[in-house]
Amino acid sequence: MTSRHQIHAYMRTLRSQLGRLDKAEADEVIREIESHLHDVVEQAEVRGEDLEIDALLQGFGPPELLAAQYVAHVRTGTPPPAGFRVIQRVRQTVTHGLYYSMAAFGYSIAIACLLLAVAKVLQPSLVGAWSANGGNSVAVTWSGSPYPQAKEVLGYWLVPIALLASLWCAVLTRRVLRVLRRGLS
Repeated sequence: MTSRHQIHAYMRTLRSQLGRLDKAEADEVIREIESHLHDVVEQAEVRGEDLEIDALLQGFGPPELLAAQYVAHVRTGTPPPAGFRVIQRVRQTVTHGLYYSMAAFGYSIAIACLLLAVAKVLQPSLVGAWSANGGNSVAVTWSGSPYPQAKEVLGYWLVPIALLASLWCAVLTRRVLRVLRRGLS
């Protein structure tokens, strides 16, 4: 039996034992454990190691016992099964990292677009969108035309376009952060 088949059989038995939970809770438990198992298998394959799937699954214990521990944890608040805290901690770390990275990236793009609009008003001859080679290449620069004989294509239209892009990036970033914040709780 291949490793994927062994994991699938274990997960099928675990799912049948989680019947006392509502479907969403059971699905989350299955996703967490299955994801963890497949990650361990893939990491071993990348390292070129032979992974003993039976030993890995035995580390989780019989699916009936594991399911009982999860049901007790979800229903009555008993301590979660071993490994559950680790999975949750990794998930929170990834989400925190993603949250702050997204905030820095999204808001920096919004600020850059805003500064581009302001710079176009203050130094109109140096800031613009320039087209060269008959329109085959376009460059937005802050230091004048980057190509000899390039033509400015947007003129002062760059100001409202950059302001709208700034607003769109800020709003989109805020919405994504709101979704990620729900994942942190």
